[in-house]
Amino acid sequence: MKKLVGLTVIVLLFSLTISAQQKQERSHRGSDFTPEQNATLMAKKMTLAVDLDKNQETAVYKLMMENAEERQAAMAEMKKRKESGTKPTNDEKFEMQNNRLDKMIAHKTAMKKILSKEQFEKWEKSMHSKMKKEQQKRGQKQGMKKGGQRNRK
Repeated sequence: MKKLVGLTVIVLLFSLTISAQQKQERSHRGSDFTPEQNATLMAKKMTLAVDLDKNQETAVYKLMMENAEERQAAMAEMKKRKESGTKPTNDEKFEMQNNRLDKMIAHKTAMKKILSKEQFEKWEKSMHSKMKKEQQKRGQKQGMKKGGQRNRK
């Protein structure tokens, strides 16, 4: 009986350690990269996905670089806010979401100028599937926060 209890405790501790490490790895994926590194990786991934030529890859890199720098500045601002304990008002939340959507529209327009029609369609299709996956992840996370049950609509 003692061996069984001891073995159960060891297995339980081992499984908790593994799951904690996996969560830690997922939360820090890509967070240590500089904006230049992020832009380079994103441009190369896109080159592989939609077969960009050198000129297109350079233009995409510049666009991704601008986005990465803006994202880094926004994250620093959010971090300051979180440390100070101030939460955004509803008007500020609206403004942030509105700005985010404006940036997405500008990004899409810029990509349309850089890519050929076939490349743009392929890129747009991959972006839609990526957005669906992110929405599903968010839904699962929100469901887990509310008593461990998923939200079902």
